[in-house]
Amino acid sequence: MMATIWSAPYGPPGRHSLSYDPPNSSGGSERTYSMFRLAFITTCCVLATGCAKPPQGPAFLTIESARYREAFDAAMAASRANDMSPSLRDRRLGVIDTEPSIAGTVIEPWRSGDDSLGQAWENTLVFQRRRARFEFSPASFREPQGTGVPDVLGVAGPPLDLTAYDGAVELRVSVVVERSFTPGIRRDTWSRAGMTMAVIRRPVSSPDTPTKPFWTPVTRDTAFERRLLAEVAGRLGAE
Repeated sequence: MMATIWSAPYGPPGRHSLSYDPPNSSGGSERTYSMFRLAFITTCCVLATGCAKPPQGPAFLTIESARYREAFDAAMAASRANDMSPSLRDRRLGVIDTEPSIAGTVIEPWRSGDDSLGQAWENTLVFQRRRARFEFSPASFREPQGTGVPDVLGVAGPPLDLTAYDGAVELRVSVVVERSFTPGIRRDTWSRAGMTMAVIRRPVSSPDTPTKPFWTPVTRDTAFERRLLAEVAGRLGAE
């Protein structure tokens, strides 16, 4: 006598229905794929959190005024070595702004700069770049006469010419991570293949509505800052 197994919702009304998936059915394959996907995501998360390194390098450098010109040239050399060409150079004010450099991903081993696997995965999932700013300033803040308030912004008097300054000078670096955003993009939950784009119509009242990809700052890369300062210190020590 053969037993009949009913599968909902096709079972007769009023009778208990059972479901049965053969070993080679699509249901088993789907469960196997889901388990593999979960294991892959878990492994990536563990590697991303477990491979971070502590920041290497100083938070700032203190330089004698006699070596200011050497330090300025060393800062420009360090920026070029990290694919950040100087776009603005002012020796008197002690400022160097660099061109942006595209952040490296896990599939680009020739690009450097990522201090952890998690950062490399982040740069793989989203399009990011870095921009650096080197700032030289006197080691101690000046106090304008009669106020007793430190001149933090340096606006109390004429700009200080660091090429003629006599005293200790500090070098600090700010590295900003910028992320590319595309207006109207609609990302799929699991796959980039399901990504779609919304059509944005510019209203007459606001013709400047962004419709092309643009960059916006998202965070600071303190590890990269210390790495640049360590390179500057190494170049000064080698000279």
